[in-house]
Amino acid sequence: MSAPSPKGYQREAVVNALEIFRYAESQFRQAGDDASRAAATAFNGCLLLEAPTGSGKTLMAGMIAESFAAPDRDSNAQIVWFWFTPFATLVEQAKGAIKSTFVGLRVRDLQGDRKTRGTKSGDVYVTTWASVAASNAATRRVRSGGEFVLSLDDLIAELRADGFRIGAVVDEAHHGFATAKEAVRFYRESLKPDFTLMITATPDDADVEKFKKVAGIGHLHRIRVSRKEAVDAGLIKDGIKSIAYLAADDQKELVDFAATALADGWHMHNVIKQGLQAAGIGLVPLMLVQVANSNKAVDEARARLATLGVPESKIAWYTADDPNDDLLAVAIDERKEVLIFKVAVALGFDAPRAFTLVSMRGAKDTDFGIQVVGRILRVHSRLQVPTLEKQLPELLRCGYVFLADAANQSGLVNAGEKINAIQSELSQVCPFTMVVKVAGSNEIQVSHNGQTQLLPVPYMAPAWPTPETNVLDGMVLAQNAPDWQQSGLLTNLVLMPPPSAPTVTDPPSAPGALQSTPLLSGNRQFALRAKVPRSYRSERLPLSTTDLLTCIAANVAIDDKAFSAGFRELVRVTRQTFDLFEGSEETETINARLSDAEIARRAQSVLFDADNLDPRDLHDALLARLKSEYGHRGVDKDDAEIALALNRIMAAYPHLIRNAARTCSAKFKETFDTTPLPEFVELPAGVKKSRLNVYGVMPQDLNGPEQAFAQMLDADTTGTIEYWFRNEPRKPWSIGIVMPSGDRYFPDFAIKIAGRAAGDGLMLAETKGNHILNGDDTLDKILAEHKLYGVPLMLVQDDSGRFMTVKYFPNTGRNEQDQIFRVENLAGY
Repeated sequence: MSAPSPKGYQREAVVNALEIFRYAESQFRQAGDDASRAAATAFNGCLLLEAPTGSGKTLMAGMIAESFAAPDRDSNAQIVWFWFTPFATLVEQAKGAIKSTFVGLRVRDLQGDRKTRGTKSGDVYVTTWASVAASNAATRRVRSGGEFVLSLDDLIAELRADGFRIGAVVDEAHHGFATAKEAVRFYRESLKPDFTLMITATPDDADVEKFKKVAGIGHLHRIRVSRKEAVDAGLIKDGIKSIAYLAADDQKELVDFAATALADGWHMHNVIKQGLQAAGIGLVPLMLVQVANSNKAVDEARARLATLGVPESKIAWYTADDPNDDLLAVAIDERKEVLIFKVAVALGFDAPRAFTLVSMRGAKDTDFGIQVVGRILRVHSRLQVPTLEKQLPELLRCGYVFLADAANQSGLVNAGEKINAIQSELSQVCPFTMVVKVAGSNEIQVSHNGQTQLLPVPYMAPAWPTPETNVLDGMVLAQNAPDWQQSGLLTNLVLMPPPSAPTVTDPPSAPGALQSTPLLSGNRQFALRAKVPRSYRSERLPLSTTDLLTCIAANVAIDDKAFSAGFRELVRVTRQTFDLFEGSEETETINARLSDAEIARRAQSVLFDADNLDPRDLHDALLARLKSEYGHRGVDKDDAEIALALNRIMAAYPHLIRNAARTCSAKFKETFDTTPLPEFVELPAGVKKSRLNVYGVMPQDLNGPEQAFAQMLDADTTGTIEYWFRNEPRKPWSIGIVMPSGDRYFPDFAIKIAGRAAGDGLMLAETKGNHILNGDDTLDKILAEHKLYGVPLMLVQDDSGRFMTVKYFPNTGRNEQDQIFRVENLAGY
């Protein structure tokens, strides 16, 4: 099967690329030394093709590789290609496309066919970076020779010796390339391609610049194809419509958005199916369902589809852990109408039958949004008939994405803007490389001002720091830094001051301060300072929960709104449709039905939130309260109906139970004396000192924000801080606070403050990261109050690193930064 007839823009891109590569090849032939070849490669041997998914990137790349390797033109090269896909799951897809489309390219097996005999121009090895440049057994086998095969490195060297150029086709695989040190090393030291062709639907200038730096590229040619050209050619759909669902704040918890999106998507799938039949097109469409990475996500989606009446035989699913169906087979098997997949499958998977995609998870990342859009952007070949293209109704000229979470629409919107921003553009041969005769021999010189040198000037590719190079400008690279930090990119280096000699601390001299337990080698014992109180007050709930259950049931605030929620079966939501490419927006109001199963699951989650209470006992107490409420209001319902109503109320208003539990926990909790603080701690001799810590040393288990806060306490010169210690979680000497769930919370720090009357001068403090500032756990913690020490001080660092106090705002139900934290104000907090 030969390549399909290319569209006009595809021919232009291919001709443009071949012009650049052939120019470099002509320079190779005029000056064949290594430095000259490196110069030609650096300035005219690397090209980036940017085009939307579905516009024929693989076709254009294959045409470039095939045409440049063809023996029928003198300006072409004798070349062997290495084709890199971003994921192993796409290797077979790429091999299949090359075999079926390009007669001038021959796919060879990297595992078993590593020999030069019989090699011809146009041979292609399809692989991934991980297969050739990772520290694992499979890669080591490829990089090692055997009785019948060469090592990969020897294969590349012998191909060069036999006169072959080495080419690399990098399909989306330049993303993250710069942060993979083994891939960088393989590309620069082993592969050393003469020609590199990168193709992408998700251009990222930062990634491209990193690739240029680590690959030693002097000039990167960019050929761009706009979305409009692919649309006009009939290869991709006119538009993508993103559908999201909005509900009032007090109703959000009642709506099963996932079920709503799935039902809406399945309805649209069937409308499209009928539309194709009406247009006389024999094609069964495919609906894609993208689920989260949880273990049960696929099973949950299958169960939801079953409730919609989707036959099991029409459902396929694919995950890395459970590849039940072959992706390539599902793409063409019209007996399958639904494909459930997880995140990774969204990257690079061809599904031209797909018109609809239901996303059960977020797509906040723009590049990921582009990949999601790309799965439904292609136009199936049966709809590409020229006479048919103009007659298709708008329904069949668009793709549809249904979002279970409207807040995650931003990734798709940004994806549409990014795709639209790509304007068609061709590249020109870079004139900076010139063939110059010096001392009777040709060499290629790099000149930016048109001037050449009379003396030999070998081209040197930009150097990159190898992972072994750990010293830079007097700073030291962390020896145990992750691979991405040692990739050679200076912008990614983690620098630390040169280590100073550790200060050995004197052992405590107080009698009885040391135990007989042998010290670990190099450790010292640091004694608890004198005059520091040894014991503090912690909190707990009583063992008996009867009174607590009675209190919670009585304090649940069932007002008219909560009471009405028990009868509700439907919820009005706004269906928002956004055209990702045109930017137009439409809204309509629809009814979203409540899911009894989902409501029950959420209600059960509320019951299990109270760790110290038996959920069955709590359910019985709440049921009795609601039954009493029904009686007072003159409503006659049986037990099953009241139980369902209770589920709906708990699902809609989970905070009612939590607020009641908070009130009752505060009423019934009791304080008790902790065991004394340990008389000493054992730490390495060189541990960092602390001026005001009760042991005189900095605790070893502090994270970044905690360390910064501890250093701020030590730096106090106002006399506000008398001493502080790390309040370790769940130790006999720890200070705990009972939370609404019945679990105990242990703030990070206990601080003795001069002039503070409350809590015998002791304040508890907690530091939080911004990313968890509004997690359920944090929301509970900021409202927790110790009977003696009061409400702990909660702090978070802003973007500049300053500590800010955190305040809870009841009207929004969120924690927000409040004011700049000052140590001298601690007595008043």
